[in-house]
Amino acid sequence: MDTVHESSTTTVRSYLDDEFAPVTEEVTAFDLPVTGSLPAELDGRYVRIGPNPKSADPATYHWFFGEGMVHGVRLRDGRCEWYRNRWTSAPGAPFPPNTNVIGIGASTFAIVESFPPPVELSFELDPIGVSTFDGTLDGAYTAHPKVDPATGLLHAVTYQPPSAAVHYLAVGPDARVLHDVEIPLADSPMVHDTAITESKVLVFDLPVTFDAAAGGTSPFAWQPDRAARVGVLPLLGAPDQVVWCEAPSSYVFHPLNAFDLPDGRVVVDVVKWPKAFDHSDPHGPGAAAPTLVRWTLDPANGSVSEALLSDRAQEFPRVNEGVVGRRHRYGYTVAGMIGQTAAVLKHDLEAGSTEAWEPGSQWFLSEAVFVPTGGSPSPGQAEDDGWLMLYAHDRSTARSSYVVLAAQDLAAGPVASVELPQRVPAGFHGNWIPAG
Repeated sequence: MDTVHESSTTTVRSYLDDEFAPVTEEVTAFDLPVTGSLPAELDGRYVRIGPNPKSADPATYHWFFGEGMVHGVRLRDGRCEWYRNRWTSAPGAPFPPNTNVIGIGASTFAIVESFPPPVELSFELDPIGVSTFDGTLDGAYTAHPKVDPATGLLHAVTYQPPSAAVHYLAVGPDARVLHDVEIPLADSPMVHDTAITESKVLVFDLPVTFDAAAGGTSPFAWQPDRAARVGVLPLLGAPDQVVWCEAPSSYVFHPLNAFDLPDGRVVVDVVKWPKAFDHSDPHGPGAAAPTLVRWTLDPANGSVSEALLSDRAQEFPRVNEGVVGRRHRYGYTVAGMIGQTAAVLKHDLEAGSTEAWEPGSQWFLSEAVFVPTGGSPSPGQAEDDGWLMLYAHDRSTARSSYVVLAAQDLAAGPVASVELPQRVPAGFHGNWIPAG
């Protein structure tokens, strides 16, 4: 709902009302009724996190800074065994992580960019405590590590304001840091995400920086005169191996995926914001409409060329995790975050076509996570052979559902849905974590 604050004639979006409104209770419910048929082979948890402030002043609240709350469902044998939601507060945590939930080995972690460390969660999603990855994490982590399917290593680019440097980290499948190098920069950019190829990691150095004097609801600010560039660094490489490529002035919260070309160039598909944190949306990331584009980086001459893939406003890009860092055909995004009709979009990047599931104007849809048929990738399996799972909120009833779609027949709508006992506020990221 748009709210006009009395102190201003500017109409601004509120992130404390309707689908963004926080919930006040931690709920546990068992054996939830299913409409349709949950894939019987899925054995694990779908978990997603987002901001859920315990108290907030509408005049100063920014969506990115609410305390984290995780929401999860447990699937087994075609049943939804439980739903749980839990705050991620833990002793010693300076801020409850609110941006992503990942599994590393047998452990589950709530994570966020910048200084707040990960918080380990139990299988039932209760916070256990702050984690420094067995004492190997010295400083900040990220909300978006990228898992190399060939090695199982989690690659990340981290930052910790007001430091002007970023760090490139690699974490092993045992949840221990095995590579940590510092990359000096001119100032303190917001580096929300990264992308990898089979041989490279990308460093997004873009015109949103930490500015302690910025005022307003966020310490980040758009810098229109600052250059945008992407660093190309060998996996497990050193800082002096970074090659910088000049990029179009813009901001990228989330890349879809990246891959190497035989001639040494690198392709990365990104959701591109013309600008962000420019005060056009004082309580969120910005009012600009983000589109899906392809950047082709040429380290030989430091250039970036751009091609538009989809002009529809969209965010939260995902791929089949088995093709991370490899040439991909399909990408999945969600529309509806900034006022247009809600939809899950499937982009066929070879055919240049898009398929959509559009459930109706009353719906708000969260990030759609791809899960291969069987629960994990299998040799020879088609890239789009799997399911998309997400939380969907019906504004007309103020109820939320867990929804499963067939990725190869998206327009047909849900193969299964589970009405949840607790409304799930609009949030950020999550993952399918198979049972170990």
